[in-house]
Amino acid sequence: MHIGKGRRALLAATGTLALAQAGVVQAEVTLLSPAEQPRTALDRVEVQVGGSIRAQHFNEIGGTDDGSYKHRGYDGGTRFRLHVDYHVSDDLTLLSYGELGVNTAKVMGWDDHYDRDGSDSATTRRQVYFGFESDRYGRLTAGKQNSVYYDTVGVSTDVWDYNQFAQAPGVGVDGSYDGSYRARKSLRYANGNEDFTVFVGWLFPDDDLHLDAPYDYRRRTGASIGFRWQLTEDLTLGGAYANTSAAIKGSGDQQSFRQQLTGSSLTWTGGDWYLAVGAGYYEDFVPDPAGGLDDYFASDAYGVEYIARYTVALDKGWVQSVKPFVAGDRLKRLGSADSQSNHQVLGMTTQFDHGFRLDLERIFANTSDDEPDALLARARYDF
Repeated sequence: MHIGKGRRALLAATGTLALAQAGVVQAEVTLLSPAEQPRTALDRVEVQVGGSIRAQHFNEIGGTDDGSYKHRGYDGGTRFRLHVDYHVSDDLTLLSYGELGVNTAKVMGWDDHYDRDGSDSATTRRQVYFGFESDRYGRLTAGKQNSVYYDTVGVSTDVWDYNQFAQAPGVGVDGSYDGSYRARKSLRYANGNEDFTVFVGWLFPDDDLHLDAPYDYRRRTGASIGFRWQLTEDLTLGGAYANTSAAIKGSGDQQSFRQQLTGSSLTWTGGDWYLAVGAGYYEDFVPDPAGGLDDYFASDAYGVEYIARYTVALDKGWVQSVKPFVAGDRLKRLGSADSQSNHQVLGMTTQFDHGFRLDLERIFANTSDDEPDALLARARYDF
């Protein structure tokens, strides 16, 4: 059973293309393929697995973090993926996807290599969703999944490791709750072709998220709309708007907020270059606990991220490629929470045979809270 041309285009437009451009292609392993001429129900099932094991080291220049779990080495985002799809026909496929994040250091009980004071669990459900995909009717999924805003704006510059400090998912209360990143309890629809795709998302009411005492965050509802437009073969424009109704609760009272995100991204992939820039304006979105209950989200903010990367293909021996890059971000908080942060990054990604990879990044920080410069190293294995 083949995958139609329209479905391939929709798959690309709903995130696969952006990930491939960013250099984080998910090379899944197919355990079960649908038959060309299915005779039984099992012949229509497709099963794929994949994952990434990531070990990381983070060192603040000047030794201010000596003895910390990050300085000793920690898990940098290990995850495992499972796709189970059922091909009803050449036009219609039922989808299911799960992605499990694993803090390997906590699972193994390596006490000096994870945040023992934090509340993070040893495993997290990064994504779990179900839905269908059709050339004619588009793609509809429900569950915990990437938001419309992230897949049209954020993904273009979510390429290096020490980033998202100016992106909406990195500056809100929690990207899984406020709908800016991997949105919980969400519905998402996409339809289009290789040149232009429209995305629509909806957020359902969610459980309370406990913040710093005595506050709790509650998401009521939300909606978003976005697009990806292939302007030329190498140039892609993305944009999105998201609107979320939320409340901050504390000491028997609560305050309602209308959180809004507006952003755009531009990506160019000419030859061996990868150039991307993304920007967003965040209204009643960035928290300011010092403002109290009434002004918890009173200050607006804007953020910009960029990256310029060049690929040197070697394909000699056990080294496939080397990718030097420069990247950076700027976040400006306005109003009563007036502050700013800037990061400039010099980095190198080395891709080895059999899915092994090494990332090195030198971070130069200029922030209102005097964040120190840092050095980051990550060893990664993708399968």
